[in-house]
Amino acid sequence: MLELKDGLILCHGSCCEVKEPDLGKCAKRKAFGQGFYVTTSKKQAESFLRTSIVKAIATGKIEEGQNFGYVSTFEFQPVGKLEMHVFKNADVDWLHCIA
Repeated sequence: MLELKDGLILCHGSCCEVKEPDLGKCAKRKAFGQGFYVTTSKKQAESFLRTSIVKAIATGKIEEGQNFGYVSTFEFQPVGKLEMHVFKNADVDWLHCIA
């Protein structure tokens, strides 16, 4: 199981490069609420690029015809106490949490 620890690399796929996440620019009605979504999988971040580009074109954030995106990477460095719940498996408890 993956552990959140200092130095862990997290990836974010988007239509634009992100140097510093800004929660004020994040959509409010996402699966887990307003937030900056990252993954430890570069492949998963890359797979989100097309969706991000289509949404950005539809909302006028980028020009139609842009067919490229960015995978921004961040090094995890916890500050203070971080509270979390880790699901070891994608089981019924996990499904209830995300649904």
